[in-house]
Amino acid sequence: MISVIFALSVAQLFLGVADLLRQGVRVRYFLPHGIWVANLFLLTFLHWWSLWTFRELSWNFGMFFYSLIGPSLMFFACTMISPRYAASVDLLDYFLGIRRWFLSIIAVLMLLFSFDGPLFGTEQLLNKLRAAQLSIAAIAIAGIFSANRRFHVAASISVFLVLCVGASIRFLPGRYLG
Repeated sequence: MISVIFALSVAQLFLGVADLLRQGVRVRYFLPHGIWVANLFLLTFLHWWSLWTFRELSWNFGMFFYSLIGPSLMFFACTMISPRYAASVDLLDYFLGIRRWFLSIIAVLMLLFSFDGPLFGTEQLLNKLRAAQLSIAAIAIAGIFSANRRFHVAASISVFLVLCVGASIRFLPGRYLG
C-alpha cells in the first residue's frame, strides 16, 4: 500500500508538469517551483528506497499506520505543488499562495521521516542523516514565514543539495549511518 501511495505521488508530479507544458505560453515559470517538483520526486524515491531497511521487521498495526502517514502527506505535497486546470498561471503567485501549507507539509514529513528508523529500531536517533532531515525541516519552516522570492530560490536549491548529500550518506556503498 505504501508503494501505491508513492506511485500516486509521482503520478501527480508528472500530471502537474504535463498540465503546465500543455499550457505553453500561458505559464509564467518560477524556478523554485521546478526545483520543488524535482525535490519531491527525489524525496519520494529516497523514502521509498529507505523503506527497504524495514523489510525484516515484525510489523504491527501501529508501525504500519505510522508508515502510511509520511507517504500520504507526500501525496498531498505532490498534488499541491502544481496548479490544475487554469487558463493561465503565474507560478510565482501560485507558489507564494500555497507556500505555508506546502512547506508545513514538508517540515512535518522531515520530522516524521527522522523518527521512523529509531522508532522501528533500524537506526540510531542521532546519526549523519538526521542533520540532513532536520536541515530540510528548518529550511521549510523558514520558508513558511517568508514571501521573499530570492529566499525561495535559495531555499529550493539548498533543499536539493541537502537531499543529494543525504542520499549519499544513506545509500552510497560503504556508508554507515551509525
